[in-house]
Amino acid sequence: MSALDEKDLEEGHVFLSSRDVAVMEAAALAKYREWCTARLGQVIALRTGKAAEVMQAVSVGLVIALLVNRSDEPTRAIPRLSKETFVGQQVNDAIYAGAEKFADTLVPTRSERSADEKRLKGGYGLSEASRRLAHRLVITRRAAAEDLIHIAPKSRDDVVKFLGHDLARRSGLAAEKLSEAYDQLVLAFRAEAGKLAHRSMVFERSADTRDLKADLMAAFEEARKC
Repeated sequence: MSALDEKDLEEGHVFLSSRDVAVMEAAALAKYREWCTARLGQVIALRTGKAAEVMQAVSVGLVIALLVNRSDEPTRAIPRLSKETFVGQQVNDAIYAGAEKFADTLVPTRSERSADEKRLKGGYGLSEASRRLAHRLVITRRAAAEDLIHIAPKSRDDVVKFLGHDLARRSGLAAEKLSEAYDQLVLAFRAEAGKLAHRSMVFERSADTRDLKADLMAAFEEARKC
C-alpha cells in the first residue's frame, strides 16, 4: 500500500514496473514470513515450557491425575467418554476431581470454569494439556469406539520434568504448597476412582504414586535452581 501511495492516482489507474512488483512481492513475502515465524515461535514456546503464560493449574492437575492412574501405557489408557453417559460421568469425575482439587489448593483465588468444560471430551483442560505436551500426550482415535488417552511411555519422565519446570515458574509457589496440592489431588482421585475399580480403569498403586510425587518435587526443585 505504501508503494501505491507514491503513485499518481488522478487518472484512475496505476502503472507498476517490474521493479515495483518485485519490491512489493518482497515486502509481502517478508510480512508473511514474519507472521509464520511468530506462530511457529508460539508453538515452540508452548511445547518447551517457555510460553509467556504458565499452564493452567487444572491442566497440570489433569496430567498428574493421568500419571497417578499410571496411564502411561496404551494398555492403561483412559477412555474419553461423553459426560452424557453414566460411565462417562464417572470417568470424568475421577480424573477431574483430582485435577480440580490440585488447582484449588495451588491457586485458591482462581476463577471457576463451567461444569461443561470439566470433561475429557471437548473440555478445556485436556485441550490445553494437548497443546503443551503435543506428542507426549497420546489421544488414540478409534472409529468404532471411544478415543483413548495416555501419556506416551517413553515420555513419562519428560512430562514430569515439563510439569516441574512449569510449576517452578510460579514465583509465589512454595514446595510445601505443591506437596499439599499433590496430596489433595491423590485423595480426591482415590475417592472418585473407587467407583471405577470394577471396570478395570483404575491402575493407581501407592508405591508408584509416592515415587511420582518424589520425581515431581525433584523436577520442581531442580528447575528452581536454574
